[in-house]
Amino acid sequence: MTPQLYFNDVMSQSYDVGFRERAVAAYNAGEGGYHDLARVFDIGYRTLQRWVAQERATGTVAPRPNGGGWRCPIDLKVLEAVVREAPDDTVAELCRTYNRRVRRAARTTRTSFGRAMRRADFVLKKNARGQASGTART
Repeated sequence: MTPQLYFNDVMSQSYDVGFRERAVAAYNAGEGGYHDLARVFDIGYRTLQRWVAQERATGTVAPRPNGGGWRCPIDLKVLEAVVREAPDDTVAELCRTYNRRVRRAARTTRTSFGRAMRRADFVLKKNARGQASGTART
């Protein structure tokens, strides 16, 4: 499969306000039900239902602002301090140290800690100190 199938911007664009208004006006004028008008306007019937409900609730069909998204709860300052103090520790060891320093509600898993380290451009160590590597001489 080509990357264009996955990385197109078709879904990221919201429908034009004029188009939304025409679809809602057609429904309010009784030109058809949700399913019929959705077929005519080539949209999903639930999309039309949401537009009609939004217009009734707010008086406008303008697209709502995008949500804020998800923000990583890991404190990067604490993460950097933990790594600076023990740069040779594994991710699991660093995560345990991090979890000892933050309050109980802010504790995290080794997997999430590893992802945060990658986002902060740290290199991850997989083997603990003194542990033999699978390919090295013993």
